[in-house]
Amino acid sequence: MDEQKHPTSIAGKLQSTEEKASYDAACKRLLSEKVILARIMKSYLKEYQDYSVDEIANRYIEGTPEVAVIPVNPDQTNPVITGMDTADKSVNEGR
Repeated sequence: MDEQKHPTSIAGKLQSTEEKASYDAACKRLLSEKVILARIMKSYLKEYQDYSVDEIANRYIEGTPEVAVIPVNPDQTNPVITGMDTADKSVNEGR
């Protein structure tokens, strides 16, 4: 049997996941372009309809977009307090 022509369900899911990740990365790269984002802002946000795409891109989109650099999960970006647990754990705690 030729297994490459008939991939297992796991192989199919892995390929699908890779394709989705690739698609996601491509969308992020596309939206990180200020001119593209400015066109979307001009088309869908009333506040920007009277401005040119160039003006929106250069004046209202600050800095350089960081794509896949800063984690979205707050636990990965904010420091977490660590130390000994000093809470009272007695049976009647809170009464």
